[in-house]
Order: sequence, then structure tokens, then C-alpha cells
Amino acid sequence: MAELLTENELRRRAIRALHDRLGSVEALRFLALISREPFDYQKWRSEYFAGYDLDHLLDEARKAKAPDNS
Repeated sequence: MAELLTENELRRRAIRALHDRLGSVEALRFLALISREPFDYQKWRSEYFAGYDLDHLLDEARKAKAPDNS
């Protein structure tokens, strides 16, 4: 089983992923948005994953974990 990232490493990677995907300006806008609005993770999770079944989620997790063969 893989070790969990430290909180600092998780934060660093998450910010890097936001920056790489959205660019500097949009990443900062997103961080400002979530820091000023209340966020209910449990509600979000149940709504976000409502349309997925377990097999689909497992397939997506396997794809994300697979080495890039490009």
C-alpha cells in the first residue's frame, strides 16, 4: 500500500496541479473562491459521485494509476 503524502506535500502537489491545468490566474481565482465560500464536502461528494457506479470509479482509478505509455 502506498504511503499517504504529508499535508505539505499534498498541498504542494494540489496547487501545482491547479496551476498546470488552469494557469496561474484561474488557479488563484479558484483558491480564493473556495476560501471565502462555505463548502460541504460530504454533500459535494454524494452529488458528484451519484451518477457513477463502483466499476466505473475503479476503472478510472486504474487508468490514473497506470504508467503513461505515450
